[in-house]
Amino acid sequence: MRQIIVIAFFIIVAFVAEFLLFNMVGRSVVPDLLLLLVIFFNLYFGIRYGLFTAVLAGAVTDSFGTGPFGIHLCSLMICAYLTTILKGYIYHMGSRLSRYILISLITVINVIVCYGLYETFGNSVSPGQVLRWILPAQVLVTLAVAPLTFRYLKQCVSGLFV
Repeated sequence: MRQIIVIAFFIIVAFVAEFLLFNMVGRSVVPDLLLLLVIFFNLYFGIRYGLFTAVLAGAVTDSFGTGPFGIHLCSLMICAYLTTILKGYIYHMGSRLSRYILISLITVINVIVCYGLYETFGNSVSPGQVLRWILPAQVLVTLAVAPLTFRYLKQCVSGLFV
């Protein structure tokens, strides 16, 4: 029960941080902190906590978003499953490079899945804009904050999930 409360707290903090960054600096430089939470809890505590984080983070994001409900929920769940699959092939404990490769791959998958779902539900954005502007900015900014985010999360939850 304590783990669920901790995960919910981190999701609310990450969502508020994304919201404040979006309003202060704009959408192009906002890291996907909720995706980093999903990856973190999946890597360090397993698929159960990763999926729970994905469902809760997706529901919170979709609840406050203007698009169709379920796009971010579905996207984050797919990313949680793919993190589990890819960590067996890419991720090595203690290796920062493998963690960055995994985070960048999952971020690319998240952007592509969100684009595909938005395209399916009629909110069209040209693929050129997604590939030229949204995808590189999202990957670079998310990778830039990943080390700090993972270090902070590891310190915060080290004693809570024993």
